[in-house]
Amino acid sequence: MKWICLVVGWLGAAGWAGAAAVPVIFDTDITGDCDDVLALAMLHTLADRGHCEILGVTISKENPLAAPFVDAVNTFYGRPDLPIGVGENLPPRESKYLEIVNEREGDDWRYPHDIGVGREPEKAVPLLRRLLEAAEDHSVAVIQVGVATNLAQLLAAKGGRELVARKVNHLSVMAGAFETINSNNHYLEANVINDIPAMQALAQQWPDEVPVVWSGFEIGIAMPYPRLSIARDFNYVPHHIVREAYLKHSGPEHDRPTWDLTSVLYSVYRDRDYFGLSEPGRVRVEADGFTVFQVARKNGWQGPVPKDAPAGSVRDRFLTLTAAQAERTREALVQLVSEPPMALREPQGEARELVVFDTDMGNDTDDVLALAMLHGLQRRGVTKLLAVTSTKDHPQSVAFIDALNTFYGRPDVPVGAVRGGINPDVSRPYLQLAQDYPHDVASGAEAADAVTLLRRTLAAQEDRSVTLVQVGFFHNLAALLESAPDEVSVLNGEELVKKKVKQLVVMAGAFQTIHFNNRYREYNVFKDVLPARMVAQRWPTPMVWSGFEIGIAATFPWQSVVEDFEKPSPNLVKQAYLAYAPEQPHDRPTWDLTAVLQAAYPDRGYFQLSPPGRVTVTEDGATFYAADGKGRDRYLIMNPLAAARVREALTQLVSDPVPTH
Repeated sequence: MKWICLVVGWLGAAGWAGAAAVPVIFDTDITGDCDDVLALAMLHTLADRGHCEILGVTISKENPLAAPFVDAVNTFYGRPDLPIGVGENLPPRESKYLEIVNEREGDDWRYPHDIGVGREPEKAVPLLRRLLEAAEDHSVAVIQVGVATNLAQLLAAKGGRELVARKVNHLSVMAGAFETINSNNHYLEANVINDIPAMQALAQQWPDEVPVVWSGFEIGIAMPYPRLSIARDFNYVPHHIVREAYLKHSGPEHDRPTWDLTSVLYSVYRDRDYFGLSEPGRVRVEADGFTVFQVARKNGWQGPVPKDAPAGSVRDRFLTLTAAQAERTREALVQLVSEPPMALREPQGEARELVVFDTDMGNDTDDVLALAMLHGLQRRGVTKLLAVTSTKDHPQSVAFIDALNTFYGRPDVPVGAVRGGINPDVSRPYLQLAQDYPHDVASGAEAADAVTLLRRTLAAQEDRSVTLVQVGFFHNLAALLESAPDEVSVLNGEELVKKKVKQLVVMAGAFQTIHFNNRYREYNVFKDVLPARMVAQRWPTPMVWSGFEIGIAATFPWQSVVEDFEKPSPNLVKQAYLAYAPEQPHDRPTWDLTAVLQAAYPDRGYFQLSPPGRVTVTEDGATFYAADGKGRDRYLIMNPLAAARVREALTQLVSDPVPTH
């Protein structure tokens, strides 16, 4: 334990510390489009993760249901106390979705709220002043994703501009257009033209010393929110206010642009490189609402400088996107918006995928991340973890598994231990952490026999309903195939698997050249080659192989390890990662996580699949694939753009917060 403490201490000494929560004021025209709703939901997720603190919400469009709706969203996410302000002299706006705030179930509101029932919202400008005055100097991120009416009125109020200069860290605004839109070089964006004088005032009067980052129309349309997520990712409760608002506005067949979400993501995660930034300069709003970006004189720009560009005008920048950033960023938006509220530990409904996880916990740390990810997926209603079996013959392996399950609030997940397995004398320091966390299974000797547990678990499920995810050695599955009928089932192992298992997703083998080696022997295979050969020969259901090349192409980011696992503290996942990989910074391959991702989301297009064929294992542990158009096996394929998306999905799902209630 002393060595582990030294690792963690070095982390602090080296300056790798968790990021502080960003204080946020959210100024929104939540009435018309539904991206405001998605953006507010995402802010609550980021607050649950400890990355932002929502100080308050102000509304910049006139609709009597807007404030009650915002209050209902806040209440849904466990924050009924958040102050809400409504501006004065606002542009009116009709809405397709605000009326759901009045829906009832019996005598109760379907979406509880107080505003419009027992209390009224505050006025926006006084609320903005109050929140800023109470904040630390230069600390607040103002996120404006609607018309600029409220902020323009704040700047015009006595002392308002000075208050902004003293208290605001930056302004992140969704407005304007900085690229050609649909062949139109003079595109007039709605947030600007709906109150041109206010946006002109903002652009002219916002303090020069407070940075402004503009997310143009082109950013949101480059990353539409997928309707598949709306259809499937919010089913962890019977009624979800975000899903219903989206469907009321856009219907089930429409991928809606993510305009407002981009400003939120940038503002809270400015150092995560989701976006690029233009050269510094200044935005001017013309009389018709067109936004013009003028490059600053003194920033090293080599082209001609506009004659009317203010000297030293470096306050403004606008967001840019590469193709890889767009893939990654869209995935981040989807995962953050669809994450359940912190208060929800278990979904209210049936999981889509029933999973048994077979792992060599105690070798690499990717097994830890993969099991953590399964728990995050279960909270989202995607998977249900039926059992975990260990293929590593070390007494502390199952103890750590049980401790991790308990850490995520699921101490009753059955755990099974291998009998007569390999690597009994090889152990990683992170297994010792189990003694510091609650668990019931003290050692492998006390755990159920893995094969017995596998048989019992499979026999209890519907036919062809279970997905087996194997990310370790092949010993348990080979023994399962050879198991005889017993009191659990009259079927032998091979018959039971064929009857109950939908598919096997396995992290094993290599199907591309690795380090110039066309005959790479992957660890999970060559260390346990006889069982691997048996499973490859006899397994009776479809198999998907995630090869060595997939995990090394999508490494887990060190920044997430440092910043995303602060709640609760200490955090078993973070400690295990640091104990295994003390090099700093260190991005660890995601081998085992890729198998879990494919098992959980087989139809989301994270990976391409090879044509059907057959995988064979040689006597020395090399894997070879032969396509035949009808075979049992397929393997994962991932191009660089897909890798950016996969890496982000893994990062967000593994760092799903641990519910505390």
